[in-house]
Amino acid sequence: MTDRVVTLPRGALATSAAGKALEALTLAALVLLVPRALGAADYGGFAVALAVATGIATATGIGGPSLFARVLAPLDGRGRQDVARALVLRIGRTRASLLCGLAFAAAAGTWLAPGDVAPGQVALVGAAAVLGTAATLFSQLALGLERSAAWTLRYPLENAVIVVAALALYPVAGLDGAIAAVALGAAAALVLGIAGTRDALRGARAGADLPAGALRFARLQAGAGGLTQVVHRGAAPACALAGAGAVATAHVAIAAGVALAITYAVLLTLLVALPAAMRAHAQDRMRAEAVLQRTALLCAAVVVPVCGGLALAAEPLLAGALGEDFRGAADALRIALAAAALAPLWALANQLAALRGRAEATLEGAAAGALAFACAAAALIGPHEAAGAAGAMLAGVAAMTAATFAGLRVRA
Repeated sequence: MTDRVVTLPRGALATSAAGKALEALTLAALVLLVPRALGAADYGGFAVALAVATGIATATGIGGPSLFARVLAPLDGRGRQDVARALVLRIGRTRASLLCGLAFAAAAGTWLAPGDVAPGQVALVGAAAVLGTAATLFSQLALGLERSAAWTLRYPLENAVIVVAALALYPVAGLDGAIAAVALGAAAALVLGIAGTRDALRGARAGADLPAGALRFARLQAGAGGLTQVVHRGAAPACALAGAGAVATAHVAIAAGVALAITYAVLLTLLVALPAAMRAHAQDRMRAEAVLQRTALLCAAVVVPVCGGLALAAEPLLAGALGEDFRGAADALRIALAAAALAPLWALANQLAALRGRAEATLEGAAAGALAFACAAAALIGPHEAAGAAGAMLAGVAAMTAATFAGLRVRA
């Protein structure tokens, strides 16, 4: 046992905090300005498109930050460059094959149900998903290389471009223009990711071997990622599929969007601390894990009061910020904020699983969460519409968190 103290990566966390502040501003614009410009009905369609495109990009990429940190953090110099190149190529091929399958399914659905979904909108969502998936891959590489600025600025840039483009294109091209803004935001994020990592890949040699177990870890994390996105981004699509109507879909989209902004701010903060913890884990497991636990505690000290305050002021905030059409989203927002308050626990469970190499616990937790979400959605959306969809999200997050911790205890 070493006596070396494992400290919080304060510089990286400070950069992350600054990035989260920028992201909060862009998310506020996305939640406040875009619904006002589009109106409740068209915003419902835009929200579903945004949820599908970002859900696909995030689902194919969840587990990637942990994988890149786990594989690259212990390496340095030319060895890190070579392994980074091999990892990007291998993961890129896998994600490309998944996207091809999804594209085929979307094309088949459009052909089998003509008139229900506009082919042009399907194509725009598909383009956004492809660009977003590539942007996610490069931003995860930046995290693994401990280039926290490129990682942290990805979402503030993407959100800002979406807001500006949606406000500019909607008056000209209607809902199609607003959906095209999602693809433009993903394209901007991709440019940032490439710019932030290209020098690390330049000169890297082909043929480097990946560490033993890396690909199995990646497959398990990818499976968990897809199931996690069912829980996190499924509320608005589920509301639409259940026939609750465009207004109810818009209401739950607003609620889920606020909750996810908080949730992923917490997750991305813990991910910034992961590479330092990963390097120290082999020498001192308990102290390395304490890095993540302290980071989660700091997040909880901020997140729980913020969620409580927003819940108390839900109705006047919604009416004042978005207009009276969105006052009815208050109940859904309160429920979704309860899910967001669990974010420090959920993020800690997932990062402890990555640190210990227990990807099975993450997959089991995500599967439990997706099952809970599906059961709750089937039972609640019909009678409660937007609030029911938010309740399904809360049920899924709670089940996901509890099951992941249970899996870690079983395998400890």
